[in-house]
Amino acid sequence: MGKLNLGQGSGGRLTSELIGKFKAQFDDVNVQRDLEDCTMISPEWAVTIDGFTVSPMDFPGGNIGKLAICGGTNDLAVRGIEPKFVTLSVIAEEGLNEEELLRYGRSAASVCHELEVKLAAGDTKVVPRGTVDGLFLTVASMGQPLAKPLGMERIKPGDRLAVTTSIGRHGATIGSIRFDLNVEGLSSDCAPLWPLVKPLAVLPGVRAMRDCTRGGLGTTLCEWAEGTGLGIEVDESSIPIDEGVSSVCDILGFDPLHLACEGCALIAYSPDDEDRIIEILRSHPSGIQATSIGTVVEGHPSMVGMKTEAGGMRVVDMPVGELLPRIC
Repeated sequence: MGKLNLGQGSGGRLTSELIGKFKAQFDDVNVQRDLEDCTMISPEWAVTIDGFTVSPMDFPGGNIGKLAICGGTNDLAVRGIEPKFVTLSVIAEEGLNEEELLRYGRSAASVCHELEVKLAAGDTKVVPRGTVDGLFLTVASMGQPLAKPLGMERIKPGDRLAVTTSIGRHGATIGSIRFDLNVEGLSSDCAPLWPLVKPLAVLPGVRAMRDCTRGGLGTTLCEWAEGTGLGIEVDESSIPIDEGVSSVCDILGFDPLHLACEGCALIAYSPDDEDRIIEILRSHPSGIQATSIGTVVEGHPSMVGMKTEAGGMRVVDMPVGELLPRIC
């Protein structure tokens, strides 16, 4: 065992391996076996936790305060869990402007107000200059299901897959700032998912949802394929990608499949409900670009294949290493 590297926090293959090693330190009776983004701790309550270290802390489309509440509650929303409470831990660096901290707090409070979520508890630490880069936030969220919680164990061969919006906008936005690229109109998709996906939480044909954060759509597809043992096929030409994201990827050599999203969900559902689900999504401002992109299959189990625009098929795998550290 060596020292940790940034790739182990990328949300890809190395992160998955590190989490497995860390979780192995706990007895089986002391750890939940749920492979979803949040876990049911009782029939009535679900919980999740997430840390946010994004750099820069301000970016087009949001800031670390907005991102923290959106990211924390989105992990509940994609299981059909209505967010009810959040707790917020603040670790701030000595020298951070107090008004800047309060501005991020106002952004966080604004999302809580929109979702009617209550701040239940919090903690604040100020640490010596140089020991934290500005500000780190940690959010734990709790909520209650509207129906049976969604999850990958419900996915079946023949199910269809859709994304709720264009992919990679958050990662491309952070990347463009880091590399001093001026991309007109590019902004993060950072947004709360619950108002968009709430109508889907009670539809019997909806099997599972997952927000495509670190590692992007590609990693989420791989997690589902490996977690279910089923194959997945997606069509490259169907995946919505904005021009600004494509420009950043062309310049920096990134794959848009592996760029982070912060307001995009992948949805698995019965093919019988496709028209209705796409219609519901497109009726909401955050879902105007919702598109069906692929199918769950029995062939090539635990693997994701993408039909390319050139007519071939390529394997999609989790990224190994770090494209952009500290994107969320």
